[in-house]
Amino acid sequence: MLEFQEGKLISNIKQPCYLSGDKLNMSLHYIIDGYNVIKQVSYLSGLKLKNGRDGLIKILQKYRPQGNLKNKVTIVFDGKNDVFFPSNTNPLSPTRSNSNIKVIFSKNETADDKIKRIARKAVNPKVLIVVTDDKEIQYFVKSYGVKRQTVKQFLNPISKKTRLATKSKYTSKDKDTLSSQKAIEITKELQEIWNDNN
Repeated sequence: MLEFQEGKLISNIKQPCYLSGDKLNMSLHYIIDGYNVIKQVSYLSGLKLKNGRDGLIKILQKYRPQGNLKNKVTIVFDGKNDVFFPSNTNPLSPTRSNSNIKVIFSKNETADDKIKRIARKAVNPKVLIVVTDDKEIQYFVKSYGVKRQTVKQFLNPISKKTRLATKSKYTSKDKDTLSSQKAIEITKELQEIWNDNN
């Protein structure tokens, strides 16, 4: 697992593995090209930078397109941490404790270069998945054995959950919630309106 603090690689530690019966389950580590994802999400793309970043984190926390709670997420943004937030009040601090979501700012390099460096230095590239629509990054990380997903592939579970939630709101039992007395009242009101218009 790669650990970061204020945009610096601290150590290379192998990703934790979890035994389940006779299967070996490894948690995944998603590396997200932050602004690239924000640009692809229509309701985030028009927001100010800070609001877009906050929105992306809320999506990851609420809908968990990264899947299992054991999976880690590192969002990489261009820039310096203190450019966007005072260092002592940064709600996106990479040292946030109660979350598997970490945020790093690329500082003296581009976010693209930072993502490439993470892929190149990965101890176990098979557990890394880079999320970006940037073709150059996709080809680069693939050459180091790192998996990649487009933004659409990564966010697809969210749209499935939304469709299922919408579908479940309109089950057959919910269609019959109108009482017969209420239906009679509505019919009478509509008849009065129709009669007044004729």
